[in-house]
Amino acid sequence: MRTITVFTVFVISLCCMKPALASEPLSRPYSLYLSPQFGFIHGQAEEIVYPYPLNKYKAELLSQLFWNMKPVLYYGLSLDFSRTRPLERWGGFVNLSLKNGIPGISGKHENRDWMSIENDSLTHYSVHDNETKELFLGDVSAGFSFPLHRALLLKTGINVSYMRFSFSGWDGEGTYARGNPPFSGKYHPITDNPEKRSFKGKVINYTQNWLTIAPGIALDYYFLDYFVTALSFQISPVVICAALDEHLTPETYKQFRDYVQGGLLLEPGFRFGFIANSWIAVSVDFSWRYITGSRGLSYYRTYGKGTYTQQGESGAGLSIMDTGLSFKIRL
Repeated sequence: MRTITVFTVFVISLCCMKPALASEPLSRPYSLYLSPQFGFIHGQAEEIVYPYPLNKYKAELLSQLFWNMKPVLYYGLSLDFSRTRPLERWGGFVNLSLKNGIPGISGKHENRDWMSIENDSLTHYSVHDNETKELFLGDVSAGFSFPLHRALLLKTGINVSYMRFSFSGWDGEGTYARGNPPFSGKYHPITDNPEKRSFKGKVINYTQNWLTIAPGIALDYYFLDYFVTALSFQISPVVICAALDEHLTPETYKQFRDYVQGGLLLEPGFRFGFIANSWIAVSVDFSWRYITGSRGLSYYRTYGKGTYTQQGESGAGLSIMDTGLSFKIRL
């Protein structure tokens, strides 16, 4: 009860500050804003291996691997340079946002293979604990804002994003269909007395480095003097990803480098903010970043030995929900 009372007094105090501060003459047309950020990412990264040679295997995919982030906590900081009073006239803006994840176990890593030469049935499945070792998101956006009404603000711009995700799969179990006969490329159903295997220790590493460039649009609505809601959307085919897959078990002790591009990036977003006064604001942000269809060449070598040799094609994908809390401070 005491905590609730203190918080209530704090909010009322901030609200009461607004009229006095709002009446101050703001001589600077533009201001710099600093925003500490806290939140979590919930979703997964995807790795795809396409059949090679193309006419050997019957399934559309040879392998599909998912790396779960459910969830990964992060902390970050953003800088925003924009008009002090954006509803008065049009102007430009520049924003820099940096988010860094906290390492830890974040769900499961799943690996599926379709290695039959006679049908498209699943032949191999394994599941492991997934450790998110690195999560970094860096975004730079720039554009223009246009007041459409005394309470509506339209923003258009370009966003450049760099993302890095690094994972390790630990321990776990595998289920493998029996060869029919062994090493023939033909398999019994995976439900027919399959081979079972347990794993101990680190099994696999995987890293993705993404670069995307996307145009975007946003619409802010200010109401009741203290609140703002915003809808945003980005879409782009300009997607590049470089990935490294390291298999650490004795029978598959290899490194794979994938260079993929293209596909489609989609990112809708929503923000709800409380404007305490002309100096301080608090907001909750939700966004979904989805990348699909990126495809390119794959190269491999024995782990740590020799040069990479090109073999086949690979793909990569991403689907993450970002929920964050930010505190905006005018400098």
